Amino acid sequence: MKESSVAESGQSAVDVTFTKDGAKVWQELTEEAVGTGDSARLLVKVGDKLQSVVRVMDAMKGDQAQIVPGTDGSAQDVVDLIQGN
Repeated sequence: MKESSVAESGQSAVDVTFTKDGAKVWQELTEEAVGTGDSARLLVKVGDKLQSVVRVMDAMKGDQAQIVPGTDGSAQDVVDLIQGN
């Protein structure tokens, strides 16, 4: 991951920007998930903590994504985990 920050959209979410290699991996994972049908889910973990489970509607293009933390975490907590704080 190249960068992360609390989303400015007003919801509890984290905006992330992937490195070139990270974006490629994320794109491949989302393409694979879309290809397996409606029941496929991606688990988003930061460190050892599960942040969310998402159904992938479309394969990701580009290098940006948004992570919505689980009900027991805050966006700032996720950013801190990503940044090693």
